[in-house]
Amino acid sequence: MKKMRYLFAVLMIALCAVVSHAQEQPDTVLPPPTDNNMVHYPKAKAWTLKECLDYAEANSTDIAKAKAQADQARVDVMQKKAEWLPSLSASTSHSVNYTPFLKEQAGIDVDKASYNGSYGVNAGWTVWNGNQTANNIRLAKLQSQQADLQGEIIFNSIKEQATQLYVQILYTKEALKVNRELLEQDRTLYSRGEELLKQGQIARYELLELQTQVANGEYDIVNTETQIEQFKLQLTDLINYYEDAPFDVADVSLSDQQAFASIPSTQYVYDKALTVRPEVRDADISIDQAELNYTIAKAGYLPTVSMNAGLGSNHSSANRSDYFEQMKRSFDASLGLSVSVPILDNRRTKAAVQRADISRTLAKIDRDDVEYELYNKIANYRLQAVNNQQKFQSGLTRLKYNKENYAAIYEKARIGTMNIVETFNARTSLLNAQQDVLQSKYLTIYNMQMLRLYSGEEVTL
Repeated sequence: MKKMRYLFAVLMIALCAVVSHAQEQPDTVLPPPTDNNMVHYPKAKAWTLKECLDYAEANSTDIAKAKAQADQARVDVMQKKAEWLPSLSASTSHSVNYTPFLKEQAGIDVDKASYNGSYGVNAGWTVWNGNQTANNIRLAKLQSQQADLQGEIIFNSIKEQATQLYVQILYTKEALKVNRELLEQDRTLYSRGEELLKQGQIARYELLELQTQVANGEYDIVNTETQIEQFKLQLTDLINYYEDAPFDVADVSLSDQQAFASIPSTQYVYDKALTVRPEVRDADISIDQAELNYTIAKAGYLPTVSMNAGLGSNHSSANRSDYFEQMKRSFDASLGLSVSVPILDNRRTKAAVQRADISRTLAKIDRDDVEYELYNKIANYRLQAVNNQQKFQSGLTRLKYNKENYAAIYEKARIGTMNIVETFNARTSLLNAQQDVLQSKYLTIYNMQMLRLYSGEEVTL
């Protein structure tokens, strides 16, 4: 009686595990799932990582914005250079005057309404302003260089994210192959279990466990395929690929030798990164800008020398003289020199100098932060590469033994007796070993590629 209760309890547990896959009564053995239930996607163009990056560089809206901002910065440079030139303007004004109570003089008719016109040309030129004009041009050039670097910084960020997603897709595809191989073996075991059930060598609940394993394997495959599509969607969104044509990555084969390649030292990569990374150059330019702003602020204490010149003439209909005679007689020309010396400006110049000095200090601190962050990223990538390379090496040995163990148990179950617990334990150990090897292999290669990227080289997958 106790044995019957035990068998009934085990049977109920097994049924709960497969209830989502069962379509008949709980006591009916279901046929194993087939590939007809799998999710199939239309064939898509296979993109290499380089093609993804080239497409992103040509179509990324963030990069396009950075290029437009760089164009704006170049316009500012041209405008600052034009400040060396004098300003020149022409003006004219016209008016009609009416004086209704104007009295006649000695029998001479007087026009109560008169038309007046004046004409002038004026020029101004700043001769010297504490060298602010030259420094503003230098500052605009630095800002233009910094704007150009923003495109590189954005593209490098895209490279990092795209490489990560690309490797993730390749890894998940490899994991999918492993799951499919195991599923085929699970189906073979299920078929063998049906034979053993007919022979009375296993109980019905054990066959249900085999069926559950097949159903779980099918679910894992569908789930893995979904993950691949999600990673593809993230990659296409990153590179701004919104076309109707399906998207897929190329079947790149990453060899074990790539994972066992030599890993450069942190200091080697860091030294190269300091010379090629755009964020470092951007920080250096920020320091130069802060120094120029400090110099420009100090120029507020210096006098400003400027010149001005003008030509002018006017006429009026109230004057009985000829128009040209009036223009000739009223013509005047002027040339002047002015010097402005700051004395008291309500502390504005002093405050500007102090703020500029603080900005110099902050720019240097930001430069140090960039170096620290750069070193930490490189050190972390190298640490991950070394650790995963070691895991990969030891994982290969572990995988070898698990394959041999599962192969022996699988063959015994296929042609002889079957121990459900032993078979499941061996399968789980093999699956874990395969996943660990794949994960450590692809993580090693990914982190090594990041070290290449930070040292100024292109990623190669």
